[in-house]
Amino acid sequence: MTNVFACVWGRHDIGVIVVAVLVCLAGSWSVIRLFQRASAAVGSERIAWILLSTVIADAAIWCTHFIAMLGYHPGVAVSVDPALVVVSLLITTVGAGLGFAVAVDRGFNAIIGGAIIGLAIAGMHYTGMMAYRVNGTTVWNPTWLFASIVVSVVFAALALHVAVRRPPFSGGTAATVLLALAISGMHFTGMAAFHVYPLAVNASLPNADPMQTFALTVATVTALIATASLAIHRIDSRVRVVASEALNHMSNGLILVAGDGTIRLVNDRIREMLNLSAHSLHVGMSLHQYIHNLGDREGWDAPEIRRIVADVESWMHEGASVRIERRFGDGTILSIASKPASDGGTILTYDDVTEIRQGQRELAHMAFHDALTGLPNRRSLAEHVARLSQSTSFALLLLDLDHFSAINDTLGDAIGDAVLVEAARRVRDICGPSELPFRLGGDELVMTGHLTQRQADTLARRAIAALARPFEINGRTVATGASVGVAMADQGEDPQLVQRKARLALDIAKRNGRFRVEFYSDGTLEETVERKLLEHDLALAVESGQLELDYQPLYALPDRTLTGFEALLRWRHPVRGRVPPSAFIPLAEQCGAIAEIGAWVIDEACRQAALWPANLYVSINVSPLQLRSDDTPRQIADAIARHRLAPGRIEIEVTETGMLENSARIATALAAVRALGVRIAMDDFGTGYSSLVHIRDFAVDRIKIDRSFIGASDTDPNSAAVVCAVATLARSIGVATTGEGVENEAQLAKLIEYGCGTVQGFLLSRPLDAMRATELAHAHRDGQAARLTDQEINDARTL
Repeated sequence: MTNVFACVWGRHDIGVIVVAVLVCLAGSWSVIRLFQRASAAVGSERIAWILLSTVIADAAIWCTHFIAMLGYHPGVAVSVDPALVVVSLLITTVGAGLGFAVAVDRGFNAIIGGAIIGLAIAGMHYTGMMAYRVNGTTVWNPTWLFASIVVSVVFAALALHVAVRRPPFSGGTAATVLLALAISGMHFTGMAAFHVYPLAVNASLPNADPMQTFALTVATVTALIATASLAIHRIDSRVRVVASEALNHMSNGLILVAGDGTIRLVNDRIREMLNLSAHSLHVGMSLHQYIHNLGDREGWDAPEIRRIVADVESWMHEGASVRIERRFGDGTILSIASKPASDGGTILTYDDVTEIRQGQRELAHMAFHDALTGLPNRRSLAEHVARLSQSTSFALLLLDLDHFSAINDTLGDAIGDAVLVEAARRVRDICGPSELPFRLGGDELVMTGHLTQRQADTLARRAIAALARPFEINGRTVATGASVGVAMADQGEDPQLVQRKARLALDIAKRNGRFRVEFYSDGTLEETVERKLLEHDLALAVESGQLELDYQPLYALPDRTLTGFEALLRWRHPVRGRVPPSAFIPLAEQCGAIAEIGAWVIDEACRQAALWPANLYVSINVSPLQLRSDDTPRQIADAIARHRLAPGRIEIEVTETGMLENSARIATALAAVRALGVRIAMDDFGTGYSSLVHIRDFAVDRIKIDRSFIGASDTDPNSAAVVCAVATLARSIGVATTGEGVENEAQLAKLIEYGCGTVQGFLLSRPLDAMRATELAHAHRDGQAARLTDQEINDARTL
């Protein structure tokens, strides 16, 4: 080492040596940067970077040597052999190119490639020394010569080994220093082995190139190195900035894996996505190490890590594009795509699809769940029942909240919604593990599961009990209830048919009084189909002229004087024939046809009454549903005006039970009718909640005693007592009475005895069609009360 320092300080111009070292450092820095780029590139791009690395390395090594030689003072005349100078340059070119080509494959190859470059540096140096002509004798020290080669090989190998372990955009300072030591250390150690003994002082070599020309050449090459280094720095900086901005502003993460399984490129976004530090994911590390680091963070076990590595390696081997999704421990969902690269590697891109999948889950939940109650909806029910049907028998329970529309109408939709939410919660609470609740819409809920008929009945009654408890909503107490229709289904049965059966059972439950459970039974579907057909025909009955009125005479007692007629609705169907009123009137009320039919009855009865003598009245039956509409009083008023009929000749009959349904509204409607001058009769008195309070509240003009009491009055003392009490009480408060269904003289005699005002029944006359009723009305002229003869009564009975 002493010889080396003695050589530098004793035989060299220090200023020139400083220049040589600076050139060496600048060239080494450029070479390391270029080599790092080459090690990270693939294909033709890699070849280009290797060639550029070779050119700069060649110039750096060559210039360092010959600049230092310009500062060397052997004490004798010196010249340079141009041919050997060129050879020395070629040795560097070949050796550096070969070394870089080997070293870019990384691992141990980087050390081998660096060693080759070290040998090229030594080869260049000693070839250049052979080109150095001096006027004297040269002596070489083999120890220092060998040491110089070792220095060159070791430091060059270390330089490339360190360089490939750093990312391509990092500084590479350590590698630069090591390469500079390989070049300059080799030169000065080799110069320590070189001694010149003069032969003739101040003699010159013949035909030797002047050193000035050589110095100019070295200066030119040095300038080339400096210019190239500066250009490389500028280009590399610009490329680094552009590449960094491009990569790090990508919305997705990126990892480039070479064919040997080494990571060649990453961006900051992927580190952010995976919550990995630069140490855990960087250029130069192996794919296995990256996945191992990720697995450590995620808590994956060794088999899982091996499986993931094997998957990526299989994608690379197959050269196919693959896309998968993976959920990570923090809830992040990444879509990972693998696309083949040209060198047999792969490009891995990572897209964060967490929000997208969350949105999709929310949309899917919305598609299959009710927004208000959170219960699965109609679509969920259809899919669930389809699955049940394929695997087992099951029960489907359809629930309907009773009188729910009244809650919305009186308390508002907000209260109604709150009731639905609480009702859904109660239904959910009573469902067991094998039973699922659903909401179809409106106030309809469903429960279904693998249940026996007994279990289904128990569940239905629990639901009715749960929903019968009052609801406390915003300080209000809201009462409702539920009716339940149940359909039992066998495995493989059509799910839609099962739902239809449950709905039919629910309809029956509601018709039979609500707050009850009904099971579908065989034949119900056929009855419903028949009912629907009848509804359809009934809707056309008025327009097609199938409806007509019969008139049953009303007689005043005791002298049996004709006082009026009760209009009775009849339906003559063109195919079914005569349909009984008991079959179609309730149907008309349920399907809504009663409004149109009722208006026709009012108008037709008034038209017919206008043809009778003025002392006769017509009694018209009106459904409670008609009286809930504001149209009915108007229809009566219009009919009176249209047919020029005295209002006192019209009597409206409403059943006692019908009056009590929504009694306040019915009372208001009847008051409007009474205001027209029309009389009010309470029909079927005694069959409902009979009370004189009802007579007072509704201000009725007549009580019609039900036929069930009249028919038993001649044989049953209790029925006779009821008839007597009603007639007596009505007479005492000034309300007229009519006995219905009189069929024999004994019944008639009892009614006369009790003071009943009028009667009707088969004893006196069956209902008559319009023409015969009009004939009977005109049996006596001059508008006088028509008192029938015995012959006329017998004739009327037979009609």
